[in-house]
Amino acid sequence: MSACQSIAARNYDRVNAYALRLHGAAMHNKSLHLTYYQGNTPDLGKAVAQAECHAVLMQAYKLYEEGVVSKNSSSLASVYEAFNTIYPGKYSYHRFAHNMRRIKSEGVGRLIEDRRSGNNHKISDVVKKWLMDAMSSGKKYGPTFIHRTISELCEQRGYKTPSLSWVKTNYYKMLPLVTANRCGNDEQTYNELPYAGILRASAPGGQWQIDGWRLPFYMEGFRTLTLFAVMDAHSGRIVGYHVDHTENTETILKGIENAVHNTGMLPREIVSDNHSFNQTKEAENFKEALVKMGCTWTVTQNPRHKGIVERSFGTFGETFCKPMYGYIGQGIRSRRANSRTSQDLVTKYTRSGGWLTEDQIKLIAVQCVEQYNSTCIGKRTESPDAIYRKTDNIGIPVDFIHRITLFTRKGLYKVKKGQINIERSGTVYEYQLSAEQFAKLNGKTVAVRYVDRDMIYLFDEKTDESLGSVPRKRYAHGAICDQTQEDIEILNKHKGRLNGIKAAIKRRQDEITERAVAIDPEAAYAMNPKLTPKNIIESMKASGRRISEARRLGVNPEYVTNMPVFSEVATHSPEDGKTKRDKGSPFAPHDHKIKTYK
Repeated sequence: MSACQSIAARNYDRVNAYALRLHGAAMHNKSLHLTYYQGNTPDLGKAVAQAECHAVLMQAYKLYEEGVVSKNSSSLASVYEAFNTIYPGKYSYHRFAHNMRRIKSEGVGRLIEDRRSGNNHKISDVVKKWLMDAMSSGKKYGPTFIHRTISELCEQRGYKTPSLSWVKTNYYKMLPLVTANRCGNDEQTYNELPYAGILRASAPGGQWQIDGWRLPFYMEGFRTLTLFAVMDAHSGRIVGYHVDHTENTETILKGIENAVHNTGMLPREIVSDNHSFNQTKEAENFKEALVKMGCTWTVTQNPRHKGIVERSFGTFGETFCKPMYGYIGQGIRSRRANSRTSQDLVTKYTRSGGWLTEDQIKLIAVQCVEQYNSTCIGKRTESPDAIYRKTDNIGIPVDFIHRITLFTRKGLYKVKKGQINIERSGTVYEYQLSAEQFAKLNGKTVAVRYVDRDMIYLFDEKTDESLGSVPRKRYAHGAICDQTQEDIEILNKHKGRLNGIKAAIKRRQDEITERAVAIDPEAAYAMNPKLTPKNIIESMKASGRRISEARRLGVNPEYVTNMPVFSEVATHSPEDGKTKRDKGSPFAPHDHKIKTYK
C-alpha cells in the first residue's frame, strides 16, 4: 500500500468514527435540549429537529476542542464531512469553521434559532400606519427620511423604534397600497392596474371620441393654442375640430358642431373624459337633446376607453406637427423618445421675430389635420379617409333644423341680485336686468340662449316663451383721462357694493367671535399665540452654545435687536379698531369728537 493510500484510509476511518459519534449524539442527547426549544415554538416537530441539531453541533464542537482538530488542519475537514452525513449541505466549509468558533463565545442556541424575522413581530401596527401615511405623500419620501420621522414619533409616543432595514423591507411591501397617492392616478392606472382589450367601433358613426390637445407651437409670451378633435373610432378620421386658446365649453361645442356639419350625422355614442364641461348647464341640456335623437354621451375615467384619440395625438404631433416651423415638442410629460426639441432651437423660435401668430398656428393645424386624414398611419394599409368611406355610416342623420336646435346655446340660470352670471374658462360674464325685468324675474330660474357673449336671450323655463334680451354688463374706464360721468357713476356704485361686502364679512366674523367668547373667553383667542412666530433672537441670548456659533459667524447677539414678531391671525375681532359704535346710538360713539380743519 502506498503512502497516499494509507493517508486516505486513515482519513476515511476518522470520518466514519466522527460520524458514529455525531449520530450517537443525535439519537441520545437531543432529549437534553428538547424542553428549551419546546418553550420557543408550539411546533413539536420543529422543536425536536432543533434539539437534535443542537446535540450534533455540541458533539462536533467537542471534536473541535479535543486538540486533534485545529482551524487549519486537515482533520477539520473530517469533522465537516462527518457532519454532512447528517446535514448534507447545511453549511459551507468556511461557515462550519466559523460556527465552531462562534459556539465558544455565543453558545449553540444562537446558531439554531431562526432570527431572520428580526423585530418585525415586535413592531406595532401603529408604526406600520405611520409608514403607510408617510409613503402616501406626493413628495415621494424615501426610506431614510421616513425612518428618521418614525423614530421621532416612536420616541414621543413610547413605541418600539424599528430599524432602518425594517422600514426598507416594509417600504417596498407597501408600495402597491400607496401608488395612487404617491405617484398619481395615471401612474397607477397605466403601470399597476390590469386593463381590458377594447376593439374599435365596427363602422363609421358608431362612436366618436373627443379630446383636446395642446398644439406644440408658441405665440408671443409663450402662449399656445388647443386643438379640440372629434375622431371617428372606426376609421381614426378627424371628422371635426376647433382651435382656440383653451378647451372650454365654447371650443367643445364648436368642435362637435363642425363634425356634425361635415358628416351630416350624429354618432351612436360620444366618449369624453371627465371634463368640467360635463358640469355645465349647457352640457346638461345638450346631452338631453342628444338622448332624444338617439345618441349616448359616455363620460369615462379610463384613458384606454378613448385610447384611439389619445394615441392618435402622439402620432399627430410626431409625424405631422414636427416638420413644421416652430415645433417645440410634445411636453415634459410625454413618454415618447425624442419628444422634446433642443433648447437652442426653442430659443430661435421664441426670439424677436420668431414667434408664430395665432392665425399662423391655426393654418398649421388645418394642414396637419388634412395630412393626418389622408395618410396611411402605422400598420394600417389605408388612410383614415379611405377607411371612413369604405363602410356605410351607421350614424344618426341630422338635418338643418335639428342642427340649429342642438347648437344654439341654452342653459338654465337663476336671476340673483338682478343679474345673470355665466362663467366660462375662469371668466365671469355679467348681464344686469332692466328695472322691469328685475321686478318680474329676480329670484326665478330662466332659460338662456346666446350666439355670442354680447347679448343673451331669456325664455320661460317651462314654456320656452321669450322674455326679452339682456346686453352684457358695461365696464367703466379706469384711466381718469378716459372717464365720463357715466363711468364715474359705475365706479361709485361698485365701490359702495364692495364696502357693503366687506362690512358683511366683518359682521360675520364678529358674530363667530362673540359666540366663541361667550363659551370660553380664553380658548377663543388661543390661536393667536400659536400663530405668533418665536423670537429666536431672545432665545438665542439664553443659549451659550448658540452664542458661540453666532460669534463664529461674525454676529454678536448682544447687539442684535429683537424681531418684531406678531400674531398672524388675520380675522376681524370686535376688539379691533380704536373706536366702537355704541349699541344704543346708531350714529357715533360717546367719545366722538368733531375735528375742525383750518
